Amino acid sequence: MTHRAPLFLSLLVFACQNPAGPPAAKSGPEVKATEPPAKSDPHAANPHAANPHGAGPHGAAEPAAETSRPAREAVNPHPVTPSGKTREEVVPGLNYNVPEEWTRKPGSSAMRLAEFTLPGPGGDAELAVYRFAGGGGDANSNVHRWRTQFAKADGTPLGDSDGEVQEVSKPPLKVTLVDLTGTYVAQVTPGASERYNDPNYRMLAAIVEGAGDPYFFKAVGPETTLAVWKPTFTTFADAITATPAK
Repeated sequence: MTHRAPLFLSLLVFACQNPAGPPAAKSGPEVKATEPPAKSDPHAANPHAANPHGAGPHGAAEPAAETSRPAREAVNPHPVTPSGKTREEVVPGLNYNVPEEWTRKPGSSAMRLAEFTLPGPGGDAELAVYRFAGGGGDANSNVHRWRTQFAKADGTPLGDSDGEVQEVSKPPLKVTLVDLTGTYVAQVTPGASERYNDPNYRMLAAIVEGAGDPYFFKAVGPETTLAVWKPTFTTFADAITATPAK
């Protein structure tokens, strides 16, 4: 027994210093310490850094410069011969007749009482019937504004003597007929920086006063299409009547 004790103690010390069994296997691939960590997006913490010109010096968006849309392509161009047949249409306060070839669409906003598509060789034109609570301005101011929506060949807006303006008295109504031609450069939406850029366009419009707030019948589209409907438009405007009060 006395000779075996030192051997037993030596084995015990060796076992404590060298645990039995190989090292435990690691799950998944080994990550090398020499690989750099993934870089974060430098704009992620500051989304405004990606566009340094997106806001003004005080944080408010800077007004964009005006731009022009490409000229619109003709929609459904085809020859049209007015048949002379009409149908009755009504908006609150007015009665009128339109050619059967004009297709009515629902008004796209509360201010648009009705909308029509006018077919023709230059492509479809659009006519909208407006009425603004409170009036929307007198006839002269609206005609002046409409002239600024058309440009001449040199790029300047139409002047006060350009186009045709005619007043027709139809008691209790007064109708102002407007005919303008040029490149249509109106704002795409009121106050927008983007403008149309449609050459050889035309506007046929009628401002109807005398039945409360004025009504605005405004057709805009390719000149060749509205040339087909010019005589009909004059007849149509002349037949507008006020709805009798109940």
